[in-house]
Amino acid sequence: MCNRFNLKTNLATLGELFDAMLSQRFEVAQDVFPNQPTPVVAINRDQQRELLPMRFGLIPFGKDPAAQKRPLTNARVENLDKWPWRSSIKSHRCVVPMSSFREPCYWGDTAGTEVDFSVQSDRPMIAAAIYTWFDATGDDDQSSSSMPAVLTMSLIMRPALPIVMQHGHHRSPFFLSDDGIDEWISREPRSVDESWNVLRAHAMVPDLNATVAREMAPAWKKRQAEHLTKRDEQLAAIEAVGELGIRGTE
Repeated sequence: MCNRFNLKTNLATLGELFDAMLSQRFEVAQDVFPNQPTPVVAINRDQQRELLPMRFGLIPFGKDPAAQKRPLTNARVENLDKWPWRSSIKSHRCVVPMSSFREPCYWGDTAGTEVDFSVQSDRPMIAAAIYTWFDATGDDDQSSSSMPAVLTMSLIMRPALPIVMQHGHHRSPFFLSDDGIDEWISREPRSVDESWNVLRAHAMVPDLNATVAREMAPAWKKRQAEHLTKRDEQLAAIEAVGELGIRGTE
């Protein structure tokens, strides 16, 4: 699933686009990989939109970051009621701006390549996400209005958008429309079912270009059968519950 995305903008532009305050300055990497920080829009304790650096790869609440074996970059939308996502989904939701995302492709004309799926606009796409935090200093005081020092996030993933499925990958980030931002990132506690309803109401399919970024190493052929099985399972799930992958969708 998505372990690399791109953001072609700067903090000032993001602040204007998303009407979000910026309380700290930080570098914005164009290409974002696991464990790297990226600008994320969340609601702070003063109930304002804020641009914050969040590390790509969620650390579950209560887990020692040093014991994390691999970055939890992707949370399947159908599994948000399960550990480790169910704690974050209650009230720690955010959106991640991105200009493109990259996926390895295993069937179709682009089989054996990594493909960049980019938006045909200067305005970034808005991906739904969840977040956690840990205090690297060991100070548990969360009384201030500013966010905790170290934040981590996972992208919410859905069954592949049509263009992504066509090009050979079975999952995509879950993109939201602009009018769904505030409802999604609200800090008000809610059930997983209520969050699924928000995702249903504001899901969008961005207009994407597909561009081959590079060839994969020849070993991709050894993984192809596994990914074809995942594709068939995903298509069956779409038939059963709908294109968003959420139980009860049309």
